[in-house]
Amino acid sequence: MQSHIKANFIAVGLTLVANAVIAAESPSALPQSYDELTRTGEIAFGKNNYGQAEKCFLAALREAEKFGPQDKRVAHACKNLAAYYEVRSCFPKAEAYFERELRVKEKQLGAEHPQVIQSVGKLVRFYLSRDNKTKADRLTSLLVAYSDRVVKEQNSVDGHFNELNKFYAHHPEYAEVQKQLVRVREAGSKVRADDHLELAAMLDSIAVIYKERSKFELSEQLFKKSLVLREKTLASDHQALAFSYEHLADLYKAQGRNELAQPLYRQALEVTSKSLQLKRPESYSRLDSLAHSYVESGRIDQAETLYRQALTLLKESTQPRHREIGSASMSLGLLYCKQGRYAEAKDLFKTAMTVTESMHGPQSAALIPVLDSYAEALEKCNSTSEATKIRNRANLIKGAATACKPLDPASDF
Repeated sequence: MQSHIKANFIAVGLTLVANAVIAAESPSALPQSYDELTRTGEIAFGKNNYGQAEKCFLAALREAEKFGPQDKRVAHACKNLAAYYEVRSCFPKAEAYFERELRVKEKQLGAEHPQVIQSVGKLVRFYLSRDNKTKADRLTSLLVAYSDRVVKEQNSVDGHFNELNKFYAHHPEYAEVQKQLVRVREAGSKVRADDHLELAAMLDSIAVIYKERSKFELSEQLFKKSLVLREKTLASDHQALAFSYEHLADLYKAQGRNELAQPLYRQALEVTSKSLQLKRPESYSRLDSLAHSYVESGRIDQAETLYRQALTLLKESTQPRHREIGSASMSLGLLYCKQGRYAEAKDLFKTAMTVTESMHGPQSAALIPVLDSYAEALEKCNSTSEATKIRNRANLIKGAATACKPLDPASDF
């Protein structure tokens, strides 16, 4: 009897557990309001609970549609579903929801609202990721035209304010009005600046993708628009300007247009040097890019001057700059080899070797190009025995890298 009662209790307990699981997984267990559905779905999505996230997002869209087809909640629900389906590699569904999000925002806010423009940029990046060049290029041309209008409007507004200031400068009786005008201008400039900088960052992100796909003309247009927006908004020594100069210079360098790249690299370096000198890695990176551009265009002396200055400043730095010292030593050594100055080059390669060893270890594949260059310089200086030793060491590292096995730390190089 007791065993029968115990079995009944177990059966009832299992039934209750099963019913609870079914209830938890059933649509009726979902929250009922749009806000709760959205919040629950976003939490589930963040935890990679994709089944629950999809159910909540779809239900949230149904609830949002009850407020009207152009309600902002519909746009947000479409945005969540687009992100979900993109992560799940359901790209046709993701595209449909991205496009619907944009349509709703355009109806609700207007085609040139900053939020709408950001959605356009997001959709361009999605199209490019799916190699849908036709749709991407069409929207990109709209972004280029929009950027032109933004700058034109900004110039017009600045012109009007300047005219008013000239007027008030000759009418001191309106001094209080002029003060109010200045406050209005400052407040408006802050809002516009934030929008312009967001637009510039978005244009840069799209330009980089076009550059990677060798669509240089569109990439150049976007980088230029971004640069103009930053120049209109930021102080001349702001680091974001240096990034804009560098982006455009890199594009020209990739096309072999060094005569256009070099002035931009110099501007990027000047902006960086004003506040950072060589205290940050990007400072040396810009100097290195400019020097490489000089080498490619045959301006060897100017490249040498840059590297020598860099090494002097890096060695005087109070902070350890081993990576940059190694890189500058290697680059200057290669430059000297081009000129047949092997005695000077070998000392620089030795420095580069020491730095690379300290950073990556004595068996690192990163040493191979350094050792090869060092060995060649030694051979040209008739240091045959030392050159053979360095060459053998490089070959041992190459063999270990090919075989994917570690070298014996006790190996005698």
